[in-house]
Amino acid sequence: MESPTVLIGLGNPGAEYASTYHNIGMAAVDAIAADIFGGANVPWETHQKLFSYARTGHWAFVKPLTFMNDSGRAVREAVRKFNAAPEDIVLLHDDSDLLVGEWKMSRGRGAAGHHGVESAIAALGTNQFLRVRIGIRPPEERTREKAGSFVLHPVQKSSEPIFAKIFDEIAEALAEPSTQPLP
Repeated sequence: MESPTVLIGLGNPGAEYASTYHNIGMAAVDAIAADIFGGANVPWETHQKLFSYARTGHWAFVKPLTFMNDSGRAVREAVRKFNAAPEDIVLLHDDSDLLVGEWKMSRGRGAAGHHGVESAIAALGTNQFLRVRIGIRPPEERTREKAGSFVLHPVQKSSEPIFAKIFDEIAEALAEPSTQPLP
């Protein structure tokens, strides 16, 4: 069986974190999985209390049940479970250097201070996976705040349609064969 593309959305477990900016990677995986499965009834299963997952065809969707700074344990186990190579991984996460409404894909870059990405790189022993960085910095910010001052705040209602549009754009980009072998 061919290894799937494994989309892993970083965040923190628990209802108190579910709608925060720090969980935007998980929200992206939820949205993309719902789209692929044709609705909100995604058949999530739990694996070793490390992550929940759903699989269909070429895609595996993973939401770590570890806290952000310990994401690497779940990422490493997802690679093992799905018999995937790091190159098969797409790590979706918040990025406080990008404004809400912005997102970027990259491969083979450092963590840029993101502790969840640092944990994944350490656990895999490589940074050769695709990262989807989703902007969470408020565009109306007057002075640059430290990320820690807003990442655990609930996503503003006015930003929800912006994120929904971004999740659609990400899904389209991942479905295009030309985006798979990014340098």
